[in-house]
Amino acid sequence: MGKYHKTRSRSRSKRKIYKHVYSLAESLAREGVQEKIQDALNAERDEIVGRGRYERHQSSVYRNGYHKPRCLVCGCGGVEVRVPRLEVPYESQIVPRYERLTPEIKTLLPELYLHGLSTGDFDPALSWLFGEGAPLSATTIVRLKRKWEQEYQTWKERPLDKEYLYVWADGIYPKGGPIDESLCLLVVVGVNHTGAKELLALAEGYRESEESWKEVFRDLKKRGVNWIGLVVGDGIKGLWKAVREYFPHAHRQRCWLHKMRNVLDKVPDKAYDQVLAALREIYHAKSEKEAKELTQVFVARYRSVYPKAVDCLQEAYDQLFAYFRFPRIHWKSLKTTNPIESLFSAVKLRTKAARRLRTRMSALCLVFQLLKHSERRIRRINGHTVVARTIDAMKSRAPKVRLAA
Repeated sequence: MGKYHKTRSRSRSKRKIYKHVYSLAESLAREGVQEKIQDALNAERDEIVGRGRYERHQSSVYRNGYHKPRCLVCGCGGVEVRVPRLEVPYESQIVPRYERLTPEIKTLLPELYLHGLSTGDFDPALSWLFGEGAPLSATTIVRLKRKWEQEYQTWKERPLDKEYLYVWADGIYPKGGPIDESLCLLVVVGVNHTGAKELLALAEGYRESEESWKEVFRDLKKRGVNWIGLVVGDGIKGLWKAVREYFPHAHRQRCWLHKMRNVLDKVPDKAYDQVLAALREIYHAKSEKEAKELTQVFVARYRSVYPKAVDCLQEAYDQLFAYFRFPRIHWKSLKTTNPIESLFSAVKLRTKAARRLRTRMSALCLVFQLLKHSERRIRRINGHTVVARTIDAMKSRAPKVRLAA
């Protein structure tokens, strides 16, 4: 019986591996970098040995050739290096053991993932730059992202200022974790003494429940916050119960944008524009007295025809006008939770591009990194020069302040 010979399929026999052909300038640059790194490795070895090649010296350390060639990815791309060996094991300070990416590249790759490059796209997108032997697999990218979790744990335990004039609180729902579960992230942004907006808390919660919000505000207390002037949020009851428990002297402002949407949902399409115009008049009122008078007009006009819409507006009557107790220049920022929405504009684009993240922690860490990047670009609140004076004035008359219901 003749020997069996496996025949290769036609498709595999025609398969070719195409290697990128670099220009002369690129090739010279890579060769120069490779030569310099190799010279540095040899000099490091000679310093440990205590003598150059072919020199005689009383030393118990001897050369032992080189390790196998290794692809090292640096800023100019991938270069091949051979780390010298000694009869006594040693750790190179230039190219550590098993090192295939320089520290700068280790920082760069997670940043590329953060700004939209998926884990499976690194190899086809960057192999021409870093070389075919570069470690650009999805597993490598995931391993490099693990430091994000450590950064998040350190950030969430950092101490905070004692006083914040304004705090916005809201929950978002990025796509992360099991498909049959909805991930909810609770976000708190505050304005400190200088008027700068600061991300105070980002935590995983269970559908914005009361216990979840209590844990967030309890953590703020633990990290040093002992006074808040005004909390701005939507109509989630768990949020306001947590605020009353941990910061009972803080004023409470309901988000006008959320409230207007809720009211408009309870009117027919034919009356949508008319009701919206009436709500906008209240929203743009120049004084608390004018706003309450316009609200009474709204109630009298629509009580008989749209009672559910009127009840929805009156449900948060006092908390809709808490911003009038603060400086006029800040009113625009206090009516809604837009400061959080502006922070999350980049987050929404990135999470949509990622479709669904596999684990909840991956989603949390990704959102955290995106928020920290967005926080650097956000400007201070209008009228930031009066923030510190407002805090001092409110604290001096705190016992006389009548809290909103």
